[in-house]
Amino acid sequence: MSSLLLSLSSKASLRKLPLRCHTLRMFSFSTTNPYLLYRVINYGSSMDDIHVTSNIHYFDPVKEDEVIVRDKVLPMELRKGCLVGMSHGWGVFKAVCDYNEYKAIYVTDYYNPCGSKSVKSIPLHPLGKPIAIQQQAITNAAMTCSPDQSKDFAVAVKCLGPMINFNRPGGTHKDSGSVIFKTPFQYFDQSKVMYSKRDEKFYTPSFGGHFLVFWDSFFEEDMTGSELVELRFCNVPKLTQSEWELLDSCSKTVYLVESPSGQRFLIKWYAQNHQPGDSMTFLCRGTKRFMVFRELEEDKRTMCYTEDIGDLCIFLGNNEPFCVKASSFPGLNPNSIYFAGDGFGVYDIATRKPRSFRPKSPSAFSSASLLPYWIPPMSL
Repeated sequence: MSSLLLSLSSKASLRKLPLRCHTLRMFSFSTTNPYLLYRVINYGSSMDDIHVTSNIHYFDPVKEDEVIVRDKVLPMELRKGCLVGMSHGWGVFKAVCDYNEYKAIYVTDYYNPCGSKSVKSIPLHPLGKPIAIQQQAITNAAMTCSPDQSKDFAVAVKCLGPMINFNRPGGTHKDSGSVIFKTPFQYFDQSKVMYSKRDEKFYTPSFGGHFLVFWDSFFEEDMTGSELVELRFCNVPKLTQSEWELLDSCSKTVYLVESPSGQRFLIKWYAQNHQPGDSMTFLCRGTKRFMVFRELEEDKRTMCYTEDIGDLCIFLGNNEPFCVKASSFPGLNPNSIYFAGDGFGVYDIATRKPRSFRPKSPSAFSSASLLPYWIPPMSL
């Protein structure tokens, strides 16, 4: 879980930002490029000041340069806490309220590069009524759609451990505000959740990627629990002993992602984590390899290893994973994975090689407080 580091500074510091950086003001296109939210700098005398504004820094992987949204007013409810998830451009924020007596979970469009000046923050449960999810560490979150698209959106918040919390803030069911399930076995303790638009279900892969557990997104209609599926793998690559030893020395994170056409992929990310005290840099760092498995159309329980996902790009971080077509965003590399977390960079699936980003203004990305949240293309 990444903490949202709240750095206070004077207004004079605003003028020290590199002139080479681009400021996000107006667009001539219908959508933005995918962006990486990597830094938020707040300005004000204190976090209790009425007037606290932020400069929100994004990285554009198409241009490999910085984009800044300046002077965005920081809502009072988001001033104490941390960003714990991102889906459809909406942040899932764990906030401390009422003199640190309890925590609230919000979804907010505060981090949307195209959001209006009037920030929307929606509590996922009645304020003042603490629930168990608020006290847990959160691995990520997923949403059925943006709250701008439908008031009947649903949110799944996956905790570190067996707990997953479903919320439908606009639902009419008596229990729709907060439904908690526990994932089976310990294999899901560090897993991440995603939403399948094709199936209208929330999915969570197990730690090793051998199982999937899923829930109907219309959980208010059927609250009987989860369903478990065991996966089969084919065409697994043959590795040398030294290659297996390298992967065994890495941490492994498993993601499930769905393409715009409904094709699903299971991805295993192998990385040698940076050591505590090491400063994070805008480099690929410890990432050693990704393994990509494509779901077979004729057998949804079989995942087949592939080094060709065609025109697609996959974006992995602490956000809900997503895919875009590279041809829709000239400058993106097709058949690639853009990653943020255990390093920052792009991985060529065919050559099996990661590379660090090459930002045009490297000094802008030298901070140790980097946030690993990708934001999908947003409508203007």
